[in-house]
Amino acid sequence: MTLFTLNAFFALSQHKYSNNWVFTNRLAGGNLLTFNDDSLSISAIEVVDSRTIEANISMSDKEGNLLFYSNNCSVFNPFHEVIQDGAGMNPGDIQTYWCNVNPYANPTVNSIISLPSPNNPNEYTLFHLDFESFNVGSPQGVEYAPLHLYSTTIDMAANNGSGKVVSINHLEIEDTLNTCGLQAVRHGNGRDWWIFVPEYKSNCYYSLLYSPSGIEVVGKQCIGHTWDKYGLSGAAHFSPDGQKYIRTNAEYGLNIFDFNRCTGELSNPIHINLEEPQTYLISSASLSRSGRYLYYNTLDEIYQFDLESPNIEDSKTLVATYDGFISASNKTLFYHSELGPDGKIYICTYSATYCLHVIEQPDSAGLACNVQQHAITLPNRHYAAMPNYPNYDLGAMAGQCDTISATKDLNEAYDFSIYPNPSDGQINILFPGQTIKSIHIFDVAGNLVFQRFFTSSYENVSQLKTELLSGFYIVSVETLSGVRRNEKLVIK
Repeated sequence: MTLFTLNAFFALSQHKYSNNWVFTNRLAGGNLLTFNDDSLSISAIEVVDSRTIEANISMSDKEGNLLFYSNNCSVFNPFHEVIQDGAGMNPGDIQTYWCNVNPYANPTVNSIISLPSPNNPNEYTLFHLDFESFNVGSPQGVEYAPLHLYSTTIDMAANNGSGKVVSINHLEIEDTLNTCGLQAVRHGNGRDWWIFVPEYKSNCYYSLLYSPSGIEVVGKQCIGHTWDKYGLSGAAHFSPDGQKYIRTNAEYGLNIFDFNRCTGELSNPIHINLEEPQTYLISSASLSRSGRYLYYNTLDEIYQFDLESPNIEDSKTLVATYDGFISASNKTLFYHSELGPDGKIYICTYSATYCLHVIEQPDSAGLACNVQQHAITLPNRHYAAMPNYPNYDLGAMAGQCDTISATKDLNEAYDFSIYPNPSDGQINILFPGQTIKSIHIFDVAGNLVFQRFFTSSYENVSQLKTELLSGFYIVSVETLSGVRRNEKLVIK
């Protein structure tokens, strides 16, 4: 089945998490792009005290109402005010320099991404990279790269719906990491999330799993072409169906992997050299909604690749060349790009202009994709900023990888019991023939209230003391063989 056919099942947006794009520029004001089905409305943002350059994420609820946005310095509400406890992201150079002395926010694209919680409809987690100097005074000179991946959690039910940051700068990974590569994709169960971030100067990729159990660093996989330099520019994306991972820039070419949404593993790497652009090695990339076509751009050219072609390298087609248009006394050169909720690809300019470029039909081959340069006129100047979104509508892979829907059928073959039930808080769990790996207990709202992991072999867990309050709960037990069983529990 082709990528295009697979994506036909989720071609129309169901969730509207990405329907508002906020671009602010302090004294110069800003622009708000609001998508509604296939329409786009644009409004001006007046003078504000925030600036979203390069690092940019805007989050809406399922209905498309703007909740918050972030520039990797702070978290702002729709009124452009820092929400409670939302200041101070990324302690270090970002806070001491980029957010204050030179307030451009994090100077790297795709350094922040926002994910709805797998089990709490009011909770959202930001994953974000810092940007630090290191090897100061060494013979090879100062280097710059992200040294930490953090998570920050926002509870939008707090403060009567105004939101509150309940956890900020929780350290997930401490290592030299690469810029422009932070991405996420739905797990095969349709509920959890995989988060991917490349390591600095290597061919290794960290994978994290975000589930109702929390955030877990699953591992580091080394595969494919090695990026042995800084690699500031470029882009990384999962295909909309989650089965491909793409990473590209001018120096290290186009890198294509198969991705297993069940295990979080990359495979079958393909590397294609790209002609380096003449100016600054600046480049970016985006995928069409079907996932078939990849659009790679330098400052003055846009190319299309057909990822379903028997020879992807030979499918390279020039679809646009900068036409020399000037706005606000600046060239409208191509810069970062992003697939919009309406299926079009939007490209910002490298300098401050009043324009956005648009690829109108990204799923059409060659020049039929219809690149429209400076097609959108904005009320305020804009440059360098595009948001970073996963496919929020990607569903479960039914029957393939211990999916939520398949879990019950899988477990019915096993004898399983929790007793006493009702309980005063002490319970016994019996799972004959299975080695218990973990136990998680959730309240009726889906909040994790208890967890226990086992490093030894346990088939019968006796007198497990939970100290839970009276009420109804769901106990989720997972075994080393991958079997899960959920059972209701009453605490009296």
